[in-house]
Amino acid sequence: MKLVILPAAALVSAAFSLPSFAQNPANPVSPMTTPARAPWYGGLSVGRAELKDACPAGFSCDDQDTSYRLFAGTRFNNILGVEFGVLSFGKFNRAGGETETWGGDVAATAGFPIGTNSSIFGKAGVVYAKSEVSGTAAGLQTGKESSWGPRWGVGGQVGLTPNWAVRLDWDRYKVQLPGQKEDMDTVMLGAQYTFR
Repeated sequence: MKLVILPAAALVSAAFSLPSFAQNPANPVSPMTTPARAPWYGGLSVGRAELKDACPAGFSCDDQDTSYRLFAGTRFNNILGVEFGVLSFGKFNRAGGETETWGGDVAATAGFPIGTNSSIFGKAGVVYAKSEVSGTAAGLQTGKESSWGPRWGVGGQVGLTPNWAVRLDWDRYKVQLPGQKEDMDTVMLGAQYTFR
């Protein structure tokens, strides 16, 4: 019986000593790990969207408009996370008609914290975009279209308090218009709240 109790007692003692070993300054915690998943955050960004290279030859186009994005996300550790968003790219005047695009996106995030509630980060994922196009130019396809496409971007945030931060994002989305895929670039300034 003693042969069983002694090894079991040694295992229990070793298990309780692991936390103190991990907290020892000689054994620093990896930046990839945190004791638990970071809190959720959410916010709203407003900025400009630009529809790239989508103006038919010989027609005047206004390929910029105000865009909005409502977002929420979390981090799994100090570096990696995930973010979801719904957004309106706006309405663009093209070839005597309008092009309107909106959608939803999800992206993996990777970044580095800088002080309290501040960081820089990159994003890569997918967007599901819907477009509605009207116009009078010959060769311009009109109608409705929806499709999945890639999205990527970079951003940074500056913490104002432990909960509130302002953030600036640049993102590129590949959206499907009737008959063609186009790049949609956005630059947005937003307010973010972390639910601590």
